[in-house]
Amino acid sequence: MIFPNKFQNAVKEAKSLVQPALDLSSKMMQEVALNSPVGLRERITQTVERPGKKLRSILLFLLAKSKNNEINDLERAARAAASIEMLHLASLVHDDVIDGSEFRRGVNSIHSSFGNKIAVLAGDYMLAQSMIFVLEEKDRRILQALAYSASSLAAGEILEIDLTGNMNISFEEYMQVVEGKTASLLVACAKCGAVLAGYDDETVEDCKELGLHFGIAFQIIDDILDYGIDAESLGKKKFEDLQNGLITLPLILYFQKNPREEMEQLVKNASDSDSANLIVKKLKSADCFNEAKSIARSHLSKAIEILRKLPPSRVNNQLRKFFETMAERKN
Repeated sequence: MIFPNKFQNAVKEAKSLVQPALDLSSKMMQEVALNSPVGLRERITQTVERPGKKLRSILLFLLAKSKNNEINDLERAARAAASIEMLHLASLVHDDVIDGSEFRRGVNSIHSSFGNKIAVLAGDYMLAQSMIFVLEEKDRRILQALAYSASSLAAGEILEIDLTGNMNISFEEYMQVVEGKTASLLVACAKCGAVLAGYDDETVEDCKELGLHFGIAFQIIDDILDYGIDAESLGKKKFEDLQNGLITLPLILYFQKNPREEMEQLVKNASDSDSANLIVKKLKSADCFNEAKSIARSHLSKAIEILRKLPPSRVNNQLRKFFETMAERKN
């Protein structure tokens, strides 16, 4: 049995293995914020200093350390991680504008504090800064990973907007959105970590696949948490995705095997708390949350299978724990 605190413990233990790299990466991002032009400084600093688990950086650093039990070049690794974190933050700033989200991790979003125009431009600035972090990176594979990720993020966001409110969304279309919006960043993290560790091309490709499976699982669990299932301290409103018209995996699974009419009407009225709670009740009765979690676990199992190809070490044991417990996270 996996207890509720096991993922938090796995994150804490993983952080302890890579804390110097995390500290250096955070310092780099704070310097960018503090050195931003007047008008951007306050906005960027607010975003950079928000609390976060830094799961993407942790994955990158653990893989970078997985071959020799140490990170070969701490500054290179920290720059790659800072680039990915800044790219991620830029995408969240833009997401909040698109979704009209007032809060991010319990703090006012940039657009709710300063307006949409400022938020869009601040996000653009952060996107540019994410690329500046790796301008002098000597291995083009790292630059390619970041560029492909940025492109996939935008494509995934556009596809999600096109599919918003579409209750006929297929499992395949849902996966396209997930792979673009969430998994692409974790693919970049895993690839960069493997490159920095000095693995051969075949292993780098394996690690990309590992990142893909971890990213898919991460988003599926996120989608379950939006319904309030096992959720703690989400940092956003319960049912926010549902109320924004996002049809995610639990609902897709429900529509595959149950009558649609009543549920479709409830989804149209999801802004009403009674309707939203009834949606959750019906999804529970149809076992859709457990089925969705089972799909997430299958992807985590695939990531663990790939991990077995890497050299046995304390770091890789921690990566395995990271993957094994992720499906039980609460926020």
